[in-house]
Amino acid sequence: MTLDLVPHRSQAELHKALASGQGTRSMANHLKEKAGLSGAPANLLREGLSLEDWNRQSRDPAWLAARIKALPLVAHAARPLDEAISSAGGVQLASLDDGLMVRHQPGLFCAGEMLDWDAPTGGYLLSASMASGRVAGQGVLAWWRSAARGAGAQA
Repeated sequence: MTLDLVPHRSQAELHKALASGQGTRSMANHLKEKAGLSGAPANLLREGLSLEDWNRQSRDPAWLAARIKALPLVAHAARPLDEAISSAGGVQLASLDDGLMVRHQPGLFCAGEMLDWDAPTGGYLLSASMASGRVAGQGVLAWWRSAARGAGAQA
């Protein structure tokens, strides 16, 4: 597998930017300024390489651009499905309205692992958490608008 660390830029564009020279900048600053890489993505470039190999190869703009666009990822084995179970328990869906607001506690919304689910999620936990967060966010807006209309009617 490979990972494209800067999908918004072509390899040719990266090569041209990196070939303009590092000058006296550190490699971290060079990557940040020329490739837009910093933090964890920049640190990933060195993974799997000895310091000697990194120091030799990172000076080659073509090699560096190619590695940024296709960082090799090695999967040694899949973990057992039993280890992918996210959680058990949480707020029961029957106690929530369609906007994920707790029926007996107006203004309290639940999403993600606050909800009662027990499923082998693998990579789906993030998707389910973000999707329920979106539903809850829309619920907050609807509840707030409704409360604001009610306050305006009382004035």
